[in-house]
Amino acid sequence: MSVKPCETRRKREYAQAVLHTCQERKKTTMENFDELYYQRPYLKEFDAEVISCESCGKGYHVELNRTAFYPEGGGQPSDCGILRTDAQTVIPVRDVQKHGDHIVHTTDREIAVGTQVHGVIDWQRRMDYTTAHSGEHILSGLIHRRFGYENVGFHMTEECVTIDISGVMTWEELMEVERDTNAVIRSDVPVEESFPEGQELETLDYRSKKELTGKVRIITIPGADICACCGTHVMRTGEIGMVKCISMIHYKKGVRIELVCGRKALLDYERKVDQNTEISHMLSAKPHETAEAVARVQQELAEANQKLNDWIGRYFDGRMKELEKQESFLIDFEENIDRNSCRKFCDRLVKESMAPTCAVITAQVDEKGVYAYCICSSAVNLRNLTKSINSSLEGRGGGSPEMIQGSFKAEKEKIQEVLTEIFTV
Repeated sequence: MSVKPCETRRKREYAQAVLHTCQERKKTTMENFDELYYQRPYLKEFDAEVISCESCGKGYHVELNRTAFYPEGGGQPSDCGILRTDAQTVIPVRDVQKHGDHIVHTTDREIAVGTQVHGVIDWQRRMDYTTAHSGEHILSGLIHRRFGYENVGFHMTEECVTIDISGVMTWEELMEVERDTNAVIRSDVPVEESFPEGQELETLDYRSKKELTGKVRIITIPGADICACCGTHVMRTGEIGMVKCISMIHYKKGVRIELVCGRKALLDYERKVDQNTEISHMLSAKPHETAEAVARVQQELAEANQKLNDWIGRYFDGRMKELEKQESFLIDFEENIDRNSCRKFCDRLVKESMAPTCAVITAQVDEKGVYAYCICSSAVNLRNLTKSINSSLEGRGGGSPEMIQGSFKAEKEKIQEVLTEIFTV
């Protein structure tokens, strides 16, 4: 397939713009941060020398004279990837951490000091976290601008980003902020990095979860956010793609929001479209009408359950007339009634004085040889007998002094024999 000249030109211009921005960032940060993930944030591969290798509980801690692997920090997980010592030897980098002034790479193999290595970043992982971090900044910044709330908690996983906001908002308000967030993304504004000092830093109105000392790295997204941050970020907001909030719950005095960004947002959308399409087929409803179809099914199910309960009630009315009152203990075997109905009927037997202690036992169709049980009593403390009953009948369960329930894995005759012996005075 041929590529149009205009498409080639746009790609070339974009690549040149990215290179220029990287060079400008290098000028800005060279005197402050000397690691490659700050100097050249879009560097996917690099060469380095091993200057330290020590055994640790998870493998080996390898330190390089320079690295493009981002170490875990600021709520962002570390990079992963590989180190090549030669054409045949590939050593996975499982984790990267910053210990004081040292950055250590966790590997499962020892690498001799002085070895020249070629590092390769797991770029999809890096960009997933990078787009998520930049997207979160925009959303949190716009929430702060609109409501004055702070982001007091931030956590990134492979599935989503979680942020804790210091105040309460409605889902409708969050959706408005989400729309504004995606408008900033579509505007494709530059994500700016700076290191203000002295009076400039003191007078700058920026977000930060804690008081900072030393060099402060400020990430500015025009029209959206100014925030102190040590994480990785995109060059321009358009690279984020989109931000989608997937849940919000009340948490402490504010809310906890889950969101996905970029590629993860697209994957989340694809999964939900697939699920909704399957549901629409099952319900014979149009994809945009599945919620209404589910509501109808729920209403129909509620009505069916009510009719079923009415029939069960009538059945138990008949059973009450068939059963004879007992002086101390009554046991009733039923065929495949649900556990809730079993409990209700057993409670009714005791309350209507069919016996001081009553047991309702029902065979379980889905578990061969297993009986569900409920025992109610107004005469004995059932909790004190639970252990011996379960032990005798391979049972599981428990409850209160007045009622216990669970299951037995025993023959019907054995259940009747054991319970009758225990409860018959």
